[in-house]
Amino acid sequence: MQLKRRLNLFDATLLVIGNVVGAGIFTTSGFLAGELPQPLLFVAIWVIGGLLTLCGALTYAEMAGMFPRSGGDYQFLKEAYGPWAGFLLGWVSFWVITPGSIAVLSIAMVAYIKGFLPLHYALSEKFLAVAVIFLLSFINYRGVRLSGTVQDIFTLGNLLIILALILGGLTSGNGNWQHFTAASSASLPFPKLFGPAMIAVLFTYSGWFASAYIGAEVKKPERNLPFSLLLGTIIVTLFYTAINLVYLYALPLSQLKGTVNVAQITAGTLFNPRMAQVVSLSIILAISGSINATILGGTRIYYAMAEDKIFWSPLKKLHPKYGTPHFSILSQMILACILVSLGTFGQLLSYVVFVMLLSSIAAGVAHFILRLRKPGLPRPYRTGAYPVVPLLFICFYIWIAAQIAYAKPLTSIAGLLIALSGLPFFIWLNTKRLREENRMDCRTV
Repeated sequence: MQLKRRLNLFDATLLVIGNVVGAGIFTTSGFLAGELPQPLLFVAIWVIGGLLTLCGALTYAEMAGMFPRSGGDYQFLKEAYGPWAGFLLGWVSFWVITPGSIAVLSIAMVAYIKGFLPLHYALSEKFLAVAVIFLLSFINYRGVRLSGTVQDIFTLGNLLIILALILGGLTSGNGNWQHFTAASSASLPFPKLFGPAMIAVLFTYSGWFASAYIGAEVKKPERNLPFSLLLGTIIVTLFYTAINLVYLYALPLSQLKGTVNVAQITAGTLFNPRMAQVVSLSIILAISGSINATILGGTRIYYAMAEDKIFWSPLKKLHPKYGTPHFSILSQMILACILVSLGTFGQLLSYVVFVMLLSSIAAGVAHFILRLRKPGLPRPYRTGAYPVVPLLFICFYIWIAAQIAYAKPLTSIAGLLIALSGLPFFIWLNTKRLREENRMDCRTV
């Protein structure tokens, strides 16, 4: 029994958008206003960040077209470096990255959901977070088509609200276009453009590779996987740039500086205080989409590893009725719920941020390795402006990783140790796989 191709280009593109557009776009701009006291740079950094993210999408697009399977980075690293590299990424994803991300997002979502619940005071945040994880995991358990439809609803609902804020805000007449020309007395801080501000922007753009993880469930993957990465990234860049134009139209940088709930204050300024509730709904839809996309994509890594016989075999089993990797989904749900109950997910995730960046860098380098070692493999999509595009992607991610390693050396080392802790298990599981294959060969002879 194999995974069924039930998702189209529309679904895959919305999966990318939904995985990227989270709470960050509603909060990050207040930090940027403090780092970049020039209106031009405040807007330009979102365009530049989007172009750099597009370089990553273009780099991944070629490999996604070459390997239209489940697993995304896992497949790219495995093909370029060997099974051990893909396994280490999957190992960290299984224990920390995916369940930790789901736990963080569910807790963040609950903070907004409680405002809409009449009995919110009687419900524990952890209980609600676990309920959210269970509900979205159950949706994914029931089938990829159902999960894709739910993802479409979350993402389209969120985009429509954001579009209404953009169009309504810019035409409301309640802002001030002078905010775009009011320059700070300080000189243009171009070095700051590529400092912590750019790191924050690129993290807000993170998640753009979501559709690569579900390659085995996308129709016409050689065409739809690359295009979903490109279309999703371009659409997100346009929305991110436009919503920041609205923020600046509503308030000058001096008032945006240090503000956490930028979107809600902007809505109150341009419309009325009640619009803050609409922004909260948009954030709930955005986070819901991110959780659903994380559940969907993460489980396909474990499925691919188990299929390659380098992870626990139950994780590759598909539900006889729904055709989903149900053991992978259940395992991930249980781990995420445990992390919520223990409350340790935040520290765990901080440990592996450095590893996540290294895996993206390794995937970018894999692009070059595969061009050299496997030039004859079919490439339905070839990255344009090669080698400039993948080089830009790799160099900027190396620069970000170096900044994080310099700022938090012990945390970065801890992340590496967590990843390397998987090596003994890989050796054991791989040895077991080779023995089984030798037995099969002996029986055949």
